[in-house]
Amino acid sequence: MGIETVNLGAEFTVKFLKEKTNPVIRKLSAMGLKEGSRVKLLLKNGRVYLLRLNNSRLIIDKDLAKYIEVA
Repeated sequence: MGIETVNLGAEFTVKFLKEKTNPVIRKLSAMGLKEGSRVKLLLKNGRVYLLRLNNSRLIIDKDLAKYIEVA
């Protein structure tokens, strides 16, 4: 299941990151977005998602969200 299926304001767990050798995915992992992380979806706006991860906020686009499977 992808991020696009998560309801606004809902918390989810990152289940799997595809293409872990992708430099952007590696950067997200270094920032704390790893398998098993608890994340909250704060905003869906067109092509972007605003996520709360611990005490940080991340903005990712739909193309990048395809690499993230959630539970």
